[in-house]
Amino acid sequence: MNSVFPGKMLTAFGFLPFSTKNPTLRFLGRFVCAFYMMGGAAGFVVLSTMAVFSKLNTTTARQGNSFLLLLTWTPTFGIYIRAFIIMIMFLAKRKALYFLCDETLRMTNRLIPHCGDLQTHQVRWQRMANVLGIATVLGHIVWYLTEHIGSVLASSSMDNNKSVETHMNETTQLLSVPLNVIWVASSVYVSLFCLSQQVVVMNVVFAAILRSLIRKHNAVLMAILDGLKGGHQETDTKVDEFRVSDATVRLILIEQLATARYNQTELSKFSAQINSVFHNIVFCAHVLDQMCLMGFVAAVIVTGPSVNLANWIHNSVSIVFFVYYSTLLLLPLARVFDEVKLNDSVTLLMFCLF
Repeated sequence: MNSVFPGKMLTAFGFLPFSTKNPTLRFLGRFVCAFYMMGGAAGFVVLSTMAVFSKLNTTTARQGNSFLLLLTWTPTFGIYIRAFIIMIMFLAKRKALYFLCDETLRMTNRLIPHCGDLQTHQVRWQRMANVLGIATVLGHIVWYLTEHIGSVLASSSMDNNKSVETHMNETTQLLSVPLNVIWVASSVYVSLFCLSQQVVVMNVVFAAILRSLIRKHNAVLMAILDGLKGGHQETDTKVDEFRVSDATVRLILIEQLATARYNQTELSKFSAQINSVFHNIVFCAHVLDQMCLMGFVAAVIVTGPSVNLANWIHNSVSIVFFVYYSTLLLLPLARVFDEVKLNDSVTLLMFCLF
């Protein structure tokens, strides 16, 4: 787990323990984790207050549909609280995650016994974890920069030509919040959001592993099914009773079928373990991403490009990012069900023949 980018990043920030037994390094990891969690809680209050104050200043003269105006507030809180909630749930499931990693190793060795084939799959899974992990970090940084650039462009177009720093200083003075606190809170928020995305990426990778294992199991079932069909004598209307001239072949098929049944039971347990670790995390992330998505869509409708072009561009870019977070990023989870449906169909047909 620590060999891929999501695991390395979570370990670096203390949310996963270091593999070493050095007590100083382990204490440092716990301290960093506690700092980011407490900083995330405090940062949520600070940044939410700043966002509310800024939105009140920019929407005092805005008129329109009250429901859309209400929706525009959802990203103000949803984005900041998303990362904090996900990381709390991840810490609660950290021990179960290590057990899940051990089960993953056992299941892959059982269902992919050939070393060459197993190494190929492992390289593919590691590449997937690294690419998605790095992409989600860079993507969120780019998204955050678009918000900051939008603020720069918006402030540069003010009638009084105030700079961003001057505008922010006036805002923080009205709220009695030092500017340094704002920057620290923003840094903690960006870090926590990127870490929460690594947790989601881990679930996606586990889903990809499960899909590969089910596909291997389906290939075995198809081979057994071919053997069963070879032992049948078809008529014009139906399949007659099972007839195998060689009793040894029948015993081999029975043994293979018993192994397949055991593997299918183990796959069901493995799927349940993945679900027990990640289902609440992914549900929370998906719901909050959808809330933020609706808020950005409402903001695009309410604030047209003629009103504030920079803000409109940022909201449009936000729609693209949160559509990706809530749909395309989670696509491997949905693709597991394609293999499960095939598995159910093959199993039903095989048992009918047998």
